[in-house]
Amino acid sequence: MAQVATELEQRLKSLADIHHLLRSIRAMSAIRWRRARARLRSAQEYVATVDRQLALAATFPTALTRGARSTARRLAAEKSMGLITLTSDRGLCGTFNVGVVAHAMDFIEREHEKGWRIKVIALGEYGERFFRRADCELLYTHHFPLTHAISFVEARDIVGRVKYFYETGVFDTLYLIYNKFVSFGRYQRVEVRLLPPDLMAVMQGNPAVVPEGLIIGTPPLALQDFLLWEHLATQVYLALIESMVSEQGARLQTMDAAISNLDERVARLQLQYHALRQENITREVLAVQCNARSRHGGRGAVA
Repeated sequence: MAQVATELEQRLKSLADIHHLLRSIRAMSAIRWRRARARLRSAQEYVATVDRQLALAATFPTALTRGARSTARRLAAEKSMGLITLTSDRGLCGTFNVGVVAHAMDFIEREHEKGWRIKVIALGEYGERFFRRADCELLYTHHFPLTHAISFVEARDIVGRVKYFYETGVFDTLYLIYNKFVSFGRYQRVEVRLLPPDLMAVMQGNPAVVPEGLIIGTPPLALQDFLLWEHLATQVYLALIESMVSEQGARLQTMDAAISNLDERVARLQLQYHALRQENITREVLAVQCNARSRHGGRGAVA
C-alpha cells in the first residue's frame, strides 16, 4: 500500500510539472495571438489601399493588363502549377496543420488528374516534413520559429523568390492554401489563385473612378508591374498574419482543453491518493490498538 501511495504521489508531481508547461505554452500563444491580431487590422488596411491603386492603374490598357485579364487563354496552355501551403513549425494546435495538408493533397491529386505538374512551396516546417514524406516536388521552404514575428520584409523576400520562379517559367499558375482567420478559435481553409493575378476581382471590389485630368508621373506599364507584385506581396503578408492568428487561436484552444483534461485527471488521482492515505492511517491505528490490547491481555494473564 505504501508503494502504491508513493507512485500516486510521484504521478501527481509529474502532472503538476506538465500543468506548468501547458500554462506556459498557453501564455506564450496568447501573447502571439494578440500581437498578430493587432497587425491584422493594419495589414487589411494596406491591402485595401494597394487594391484601390491597382484598380485605378489597371484602367490604362497595356499588354500587362490585357494578359492578366485573359486568364482563360493562359490556363489552356499551362503545364505546371505552383502551390504555396501555410502551416506552423510545431504542433500542439489541434487540426490546424492536418486540415491544410489534407486540402493540399486533394488539390494536388485533382490537378494531377487534369495533367498538371504541381510544385510545392512549403511555408512552415510541418508542411515541409509532410510533403517530403509524401514525395512531392518542393521548390522552396521557409520556417517560422516560435519566437518569430511575421514582417512585411519577410513576405517581400518570399514573393521575390516566387517572382523569380514565375518569370523564369518554373510554373505558370500559383495557388495558395491556408487557414483564413474568422474569429477567435474559428478559421476556414481557403484556396486562392495568386498568379496570374485576377484583376477582374480586384476591379469589381474596388471600382476605380479616374479623376479628370489625372497626371501619372510613372509610365502606366511600370506602375502596373509594381502594383501587381505589391498586390501579391500584400496577399501573402495578409495570409501569413491570418494563418498566425488562426494557429495561435487553435493552440490556445488546444492548451485549454489539455489543461482542463489534466485538472480532471489530477482531481481523480488526488481522490485515490487521499483515500489510500486515509486507509493506511486507519490500518496503522488499528494495528496500534491491536498491539495495545495484546500487551494489556498478556499482563492480565500473568497477574
